[in-house]
This record gives sequence, structure tokens and C-alpha cells, in this order.
Amino acid sequence: MSEVLACRNLHKTFREGADAVHVLRGVRLEIGQGEIVAVVGASGSGKSTLLHLLGGLDEPTSGEVSVMGRPTRGLSDAERGEVRNRALGFVYQFHHLLPEFTTLENTMMPKLIRGDSQASTEAAARQILERVGPHIVRQVPMS
Repeated sequence: MSEVLACRNLHKTFREGADAVHVLRGVRLEIGQGEIVAVVGASGSGKSTLLHLLGGLDEPTSGEVSVMGRPTRGLSDAERGEVRNRALGFVYQFHHLLPEFTTLENTMMPKLIRGDSQASTEAAARQILERVGPHIVRQVPMS
């Protein structure tokens, strides 16, 4: 199994005036291809901060994040967006789907955004949703 996402000695400190809040201290994590990982913990334990750092939405205070073996530090916003679009998928506790689209259409969105064809995108999205559960593909639009 090859390593898709990793962090080593990851630290994140938020500053409020003279006060420092150390949210993450030396986190190490490796996630392999095809592996499904749940990040769980008490409210305020740093789950969202960790996901934001792993997804390139924020920069760590120190430490390293790499996606597909490529360090993310120093990438431009556009490059980090490309990495997220091609290599990562997060499902948050509170879904962030677009309510005007079906689950299938929401699943297709990343590939459509990067310019893949409608036919190949729909086929890939159907395969993904079948792996999650056959009932998902037939879901009606959310209201």
C-alpha cells in the first residue's frame, strides 16, 4: 500500500495577543491508498485544524504535510487546490454538499471542475457511490 497522505511532527499554534494556544503538538500520521480514516475526538481537540492542515487549507506552525509524496509547504493556493481536487477527499461530520444538486451530481463536481468529460465523470461517480452503498446513487435531491 503506497502512502497518499502523511504528516510528520505537525504543530499548530494560534496566537491571541500574548497568549498562545497549542492545538496540535507533534502529530504524525500516514494514510495509505484506499484506506478510510475517521478523525474522532472531543470538541476542541483539534480535529478540524488537523483536517485543514492535511488538506492544505491552512499552514502548520511547524512540521510537514505531504500528499502523494510531495510536500505541500510552499505550494501556491492554485497548486494546493489542484492537489485537493486530484488526490484528497474529506467527508465532514456536517456534510457540505450543494443542496440544489443530487448526491450523484455532488460526487461528480470535482472531476467536472477539473474539466473531465461528463460521461467519464458520471461513470466514475457511480462507481464511487456504489462502493459506499447502492441506495446513494438513487437519492433524490436534498431539500
